[in-house]
Amino acid sequence: MRCDLCKTANSCQDGKPCVTKDSLPLYRDEMDQKVLEIAAAVESEFYADYNRIQEIVVFAKRMGYKKLGLAFCVALNEEAAKACEVFSQYFEIASVCCKVCGIAKTDMRVPSSDRVGDYGCNPIEQARILEESGAELNLLLGLCVGHDALFIKHSKNYVVPVAVKDRVTGHNPLAAIYASAVFKKMKNTKISD
Repeated sequence: MRCDLCKTANSCQDGKPCVTKDSLPLYRDEMDQKVLEIAAAVESEFYADYNRIQEIVVFAKRMGYKKLGLAFCVALNEEAAKACEVFSQYFEIASVCCKVCGIAKTDMRVPSSDRVGDYGCNPIEQARILEESGAELNLLLGLCVGHDALFIKHSKNYVVPVAVKDRVTGHNPLAAIYASAVFKKMKNTKISD
């Protein structure tokens, strides 16, 4: 599928999809159904009125969660502290930074450089620590691309991103799409691997 190329992008939204599947059985799990219902209620009631952090608070409260876990990049320590300041008004908080356990990159068999330092990110341990803490919902704040994938894979709880890291755009990746000059440059520049 390539829904991004659809000329009638609103057709699914209007109940006239070009592809149909038996999707309803996907939501038979009681907890998945509850998440879906509460997410839809939060969207419906607060659309464009609440920011993402406020929506997370409402969602987590309605889910009945008492303890949230925050996995964050150490480079966003100040932002994590501010987010936790808000979340801790409503929930018990466990937080863990990406460099937890201070493992040398050489021991992890990953590359290092002057730009990123000698100690590795530890996303699987972040997930384990939050699980051991009793967190009921994990929040993700600015883990590196790939590290976020490992954290999500190893998290035993649902994971809700607070924000994603983008060092170039002030952690607003869509700025590269919205700013026409940046978008044009990105499209016309070969991305090296």
